[in-house]
Amino acid sequence: MKVARNGGFTLLEMLVVLSVVLLLSVLAVPAFGGAVRQQEEAHMLAVLRVDLYSAQQHAIAHRRKVSVFFSNGRGEYRAVEGGSGRTVVVRSLPAPWRFQLGTLRNPLIFTDNGNIEQAGTVWVKSGRGSYKVTFLLGKGRFYVQKM
Repeated sequence: MKVARNGGFTLLEMLVVLSVVLLLSVLAVPAFGGAVRQQEEAHMLAVLRVDLYSAQQHAIAHRRKVSVFFSNGRGEYRAVEGGSGRTVVVRSLPAPWRFQLGTLRNPLIFTDNGNIEQAGTVWVKSGRGSYKVTFLLGKGRFYVQKM
């Protein structure tokens, strides 16, 4: 007696296809690790920029100085309104990241019109890379460079 085949796949064919898919996924996962790390770095730097612009805008809106303190050797910073001592921003960076003060003396001060009182640089470092944040005099401008 012959058994009719309904056009399905055999167990052996399914196992071969699943093993090929598994092999391709195992090879692809390490490639995504670098992309995830780059996205984490980009997000961390974007948050730092937003927090600094937020501190500057707070100084302009409330017509008071705002001081930004970078924790040297650690990945923390906070912005405090002058006079009242009210905290504007407090943030911790992800685990391997830390600040190293360059030519900037703590604190970075945004004046009541949004300008920076003193120019300088701060380094944001980890084991994988480092970035230099440069603060320019006038207009409260700053930029971030990958080193």
